[in-house]
Amino acid sequence: PVRGHDGDVRDRIYNLVLAMAADGVRREDLELIPPGLALPLMEALRYCRDRPPHLSAVRSNEEVASFSVDAAHDAGNVTSMDADHVMSIYGLIGREDLHMMARGRGMVRKTTPRARHAASSSLLSEENRRAALAKASTDSDPDGLVLVEMFSSMLFSKDKRVHEAARLLRSSKPVFLRVDRAPEVSDHEHEQHKQSKLMLLCTRSTAAPLGRGMLTLGTLRPLLSEPLVIPEICLAGRVPPTNVTVKLDLAACPPDMVVWPQFHNGVAAGLRLAAGARKIPRTWIIYNRPSAPPPAVGALGTDGRPATGSAAAPDHAHGGLLMAFGLQGHLSSLAMTDIYEYLTQNADTTTVGVLIGMAASRRGTCDPGISKMLCLHIPSLLPTPFTDMERSSVIQSAALAGVGFLYQGSAHRLMTEFLLGEMGRRPSSDKCSDRESYALSTGLALGLVTLGRGCGGGAAGLADLKIEERLYRYMVGGKDPERVEKENAERAAANQSGEQVKCSRIYEGEYINTDVTAPGATLALGLMYIRSGNKSVAARLNLPETQFLLDYVRSDFLLLRVISKSLILWENVEPTTSWVNSQFPDFILKNYNKLGADASSHFSLSAATAAINIQNDSNGMNEPDPSAGSLPILDPQIIRQAYVHISAGACFALGLRFAGTGDIRAARVVTAKLLELRRLRNENDVLTIARRPERPILEMCITCCAVGLAMVMAGSGDLDTMRLLRELRWKCDSSIRHGTHMAFGAAIGLIFLGGGACTLGREPEDIAALVMAFFPRFPMSSEDNQYHLQALRHMYVLAVKHHEIEAIDVDTKQPIYLPIKIRCTSSDIVSVTAPCVLRNVETILSIDVVSERYYPLSIILNHNKDDSFPKFIYVKKKSGYLSYARDPNDPLWHGSHGSIKVVTNMFSEDPVDREFAKYFCMSDDGTCGDYGAASFSDRSLLGVGAAADMFCSDKLFDCMNGEKNDALRLYIATRFALRCVKHDLCVRSMWDIKLIVSYYTNHHKHKLPGELISLDFVEILRENVKRFFIAQPESTLKIEELKYVWSL
Repeated sequence: PVRGHDGDVRDRIYNLVLAMAADGVRREDLELIPPGLALPLMEALRYCRDRPPHLSAVRSNEEVASFSVDAAHDAGNVTSMDADHVMSIYGLIGREDLHMMARGRGMVRKTTPRARHAASSSLLSEENRRAALAKASTDSDPDGLVLVEMFSSMLFSKDKRVHEAARLLRSSKPVFLRVDRAPEVSDHEHEQHKQSKLMLLCTRSTAAPLGRGMLTLGTLRPLLSEPLVIPEICLAGRVPPTNVTVKLDLAACPPDMVVWPQFHNGVAAGLRLAAGARKIPRTWIIYNRPSAPPPAVGALGTDGRPATGSAAAPDHAHGGLLMAFGLQGHLSSLAMTDIYEYLTQNADTTTVGVLIGMAASRRGTCDPGISKMLCLHIPSLLPTPFTDMERSSVIQSAALAGVGFLYQGSAHRLMTEFLLGEMGRRPSSDKCSDRESYALSTGLALGLVTLGRGCGGGAAGLADLKIEERLYRYMVGGKDPERVEKENAERAAANQSGEQVKCSRIYEGEYINTDVTAPGATLALGLMYIRSGNKSVAARLNLPETQFLLDYVRSDFLLLRVISKSLILWENVEPTTSWVNSQFPDFILKNYNKLGADASSHFSLSAATAAINIQNDSNGMNEPDPSAGSLPILDPQIIRQAYVHISAGACFALGLRFAGTGDIRAARVVTAKLLELRRLRNENDVLTIARRPERPILEMCITCCAVGLAMVMAGSGDLDTMRLLRELRWKCDSSIRHGTHMAFGAAIGLIFLGGGACTLGREPEDIAALVMAFFPRFPMSSEDNQYHLQALRHMYVLAVKHHEIEAIDVDTKQPIYLPIKIRCTSSDIVSVTAPCVLRNVETILSIDVVSERYYPLSIILNHNKDDSFPKFIYVKKKSGYLSYARDPNDPLWHGSHGSIKVVTNMFSEDPVDREFAKYFCMSDDGTCGDYGAASFSDRSLLGVGAAADMFCSDKLFDCMNGEKNDALRLYIATRFALRCVKHDLCVRSMWDIKLIVSYYTNHHKHKLPGELISLDFVEILRENVKRFFIAQPESTLKIEELKYVWSL
């Protein structure tokens, strides 16, 4: 029983409803009960509908859901019971929304993009809807960008920001190609100009799939009977005004120009699969396998030319598709025989996709089968006779990254020791390309294996490895005794077998090559001590404090040191300009400001330009100006480079610290620094020229800041950020490299992550994935893997959080707009409109529905459970209200004009109300419906002179206005009972009338809120019974029996 006092009416009502549910009573059963007996039960159900009890559903002795619907009623009225019993109670009282919520949040599937589009365009004509749906067909929308526009139509319904983002990231259609032609230019020269311009534009198109994968993430539910469509990358232009298509001449292009773009294209297509969908079966993955194996790199096609373009695109794209499946956890359904078939195709892209995908799908499990597969592709882990196995550098880097994912957070002793030694390994053969990428993958893998284990003694079993000291040595240089000892042992073993273990191309000596080892070591140290606040370790990452020390550190390493130090001192990162300025050593800030001031004071524009060029060519320090009487400026080239790199590192660190939060302060700080770097790139005044570093360095720092800003605003669709990034990416000339286009595309995709339905997490494993994906050094060309493996650019998927919350109308089963309030631990209350993305979920206490158009609902989050965050809010709309999509301002129907039929069709979702209005209420021409006049012919039954159609119309209005649709049956039954008393002297009908009148007499005495039948109607009913007895000419036995019943 519900707790409370025995005399409390509310508790008795709750107990009555609980008893009805326990006996299996349904709402349909009340229609079979006489109205006099059904009225108290229906009143109790209506009372509980507006003030439902606080019930806790229990499955297997474990609480799974708790819903508080009325914040006014005390929390003591709580009952724990079986989940099926809870659902039956909510269904009985007419709260289907609570019924659906109690069924379990994991049972609900995400609404489709077409349903969202229909909800956001409910006022559009049917022709416009059909035209929009036709655009989203597979044939006309192979890349899914039209579908994502429909998916995001409810999130961004007031403008075309998603459409613009889709336009910027589309690579399946010809680009707009306009080349002005001077009169003296010949046709041949003009064609060459068009090809040159088209090559620059296609460079941007080939970089778009990375950002497109972010935009379309999780927006498609595949049909297992159809293959997944992978769009082609269009290398063609459309020339106005005739829109003639000009194709890019591939003869002058590198043979592997489209290999990695096609790989990214396949990943983007695979990431379209909706998150939370059931596991993709093995048969469907095999069904999507290409019919022919991909050609090897450098293979020739049928025409004797390198096999590029559409012939090889599907195969390389399939490798990306496999990696996308692995990142989403679907690749684990493949058998090891299937994996073997993929690995024996001798395609780098397919092998990379399988290795990273399988490792990512088994993150942190240390699975021995996957470990063996990865170790087979790392020559250093193979016995001496097998070390010369043909394995490209990208495959080895992918295998090392896979080791990091597989042993993530485990601090595995063997793998930690191996990765620590492999990072500084000197080349032992002439096959040593992309050593920087290999060392970086090793460092990132080491950081993943020891992720967060540096704090609190988590790596106590690794103390003898001296990880911190060796990583510091890899950062600053010097001799590595451990490495020398190990290599001497390997060389001795190789000499006994007669093998050559020396590299004839590179000689490094006994000192560490920090150009190779420093990036990976710096990030590994930061990931190992992430969020530890260890100041002694962070001190190893301090920036040089003097010009002398600065000469020994490459300027781009300053950027990585700022990032890693921020990872360690996580709580010290603040979204303020003062924190950003605190990252600069004092001598760098002073010399940078002095550099601009001196140039502005003593040089004109032309003289400054000449002086800067002379300074860039010189290696020494500037001579002091005797007339100025000031100290000499340090090497201006070093100062410029250090300043922009530290600025970019601070912005990237802010992006990691506030990733996915939408923090306005952090976004403002990063935007200000990004605008400063943009001025250095675009303006040509004296001050700007004096402070401007080399163009490639400046572009890299701008892209780093842009990605940092996009991480802060991930999934927000912020319009100002979108405009800024669109302006930055607009320039497309020979100075803009492939990686710059890729970074700007990724930044735009991050802002609309998952169509605006996703955000980024900030757990240590999420931050590690973001560092791996957005490593600041982007490729120079589409085939470049020298400094960073391109396949790792998609690791952001591991940090994506699907924290969108949708509101569903239980009557229509369609998504709706719904105002909600978010209550946080900091006592803040945020008002938003669902659907929306909830940020900082760990601080949310409850989600409350605050709309007068829908019944109230409060969802209390339990952060101790993984599935406590609701993906859907089921609500029930009150009668007499329009949805927010149809009328955002004036919800009530009182101001509406038209007949009852029109109003009912507009404001009521109940089919019973609509059919009743159609057949029994007054029509537009003043006549009754098809059956109304025949059923209710007595036009003065209640003494008010009301016809049947007028009576039905009036009571239907009353029921809709008072949210008491169940009363409509009682009104009709009471009218019919009075007719039976008048014409047939029916005693049973008199009992019904007497019970109704008596109930409301006591009801008014107890002052309970609301009533199904209006008190005015009850008084009219009482008056009609009195007139009936007065009008009787003589007293018969029947009349006496009726009077006896009435007098009780």
